[in-house]
Amino acid sequence: MVRSLKLLIIICFSLAQLLVGSHSAIAQSEAPVSWEVNTSGLKYAQFQDDSFTPSFRTVDVAPPLIEHEVASQAESDIRQTFVANVVDDGELDSVVFFYRFAGETIFTRYVMAPLSASSTYIAQIPTDPKIFTTIEYYIQARDLSGNRTVRGYTFSPLIREILPPKRPVVVNPQVLVGVDEKNKTSRVSKVLYAVGGVLLLGLIAGASSSGGNDSPSSGIGGACGPAGCLLSLTVNRPL
Repeated sequence: MVRSLKLLIIICFSLAQLLVGSHSAIAQSEAPVSWEVNTSGLKYAQFQDDSFTPSFRTVDVAPPLIEHEVASQAESDIRQTFVANVVDDGELDSVVFFYRFAGETIFTRYVMAPLSASSTYIAQIPTDPKIFTTIEYYIQARDLSGNRTVRGYTFSPLIREILPPKRPVVVNPQVLVGVDEKNKTSRVSKVLYAVGGVLLLGLIAGASSSGGNDSPSSGIGGACGPAGCLLSLTVNRPL
């Protein structure tokens, strides 16, 4: 009876030790977790052991921003230039320009290059100045965290129509000189007609004053009578 009682006490003590050890192991393995959110991304801190020392890791969830002004029409040239301003709160991975001409089904990929290490990106697409068509395109920007932004879409692309260039009006200097000479000739003719008219009036006045005499004729070459003198004068039109 005493031996059985001792054995029961030993078994109970052993079970108590096992329960205490398992409880400590579970308590040490568990650690409280807290979450914090800021404007730049998602942060979480995990506290280990009993010191509660936080360790932070930032997750970038903000996509890049694309600013692009669409020029719906442009004159034909050997190339067409497209400009976009692309910024991101982190680091950009790539800015790609996808384009196709009217009638095509597949977009061509063109990597846009930054202008002097700035946020301005440029794409220069070669074109034939003799072909007037339409360019369909869209712009895609991606950062190192994998966030992506698209300006325009494959099913609804942006459009630029290529028009014929406006030809300058060339004025022939010889034509202008000829018109000017013609105007000068017209002005000279008017002056000569005016001078001839004054001379004619002078001759008529002289013939009338001499007609008061009784001489049958005057020295002007006209016939004079009691009623006056008949004077003939021919003036040729100047060339």
